[in-house]
Amino acid sequence: MEAYLWFCSLDAASGFWAVMMTRRARKISAFVCALGHFEWLRMPFGLKNTPMIYQRMIDNALWGFVQPKGGWANFSEKMRIAETADAEDRAGVAEASVGPTEAPRTKFEADRALSTTESAVVTLVNSPLAMYSS
Repeated sequence: MEAYLWFCSLDAASGFWAVMMTRRARKISAFVCALGHFEWLRMPFGLKNTPMIYQRMIDNALWGFVQPKGGWANFSEKMRIAETADAEDRAGVAEASVGPTEAPRTKFEADRALSTTESAVVTLVNSPLAMYSS
């Protein structure tokens, strides 16, 4: 731990309680029980978007302190290559949809073929290369 400039411990167990609910979200998440009508003032566990909102708050708090491994220039070059590969894959599916011996594929079949394979951009974003380092 001596090599690190700073160290931070986040309490994720009660971190959701730090997020204030908007007025609209309070009305949507309200509930009635034997004791009366209640509205959440802070983000509860169990709402569908709670993990996404909490993660966005953590990302915003850490923005500027972290960067992709290898730096932003290296990551942007890899992203450019991945986007080019995706564009070529999409063009290849459209062009290869009619072969000399096969019947033309429908738009649904072409979309299905693309959705069953993971794109190069998704692979890069979810790979260890994109993980942040301090």
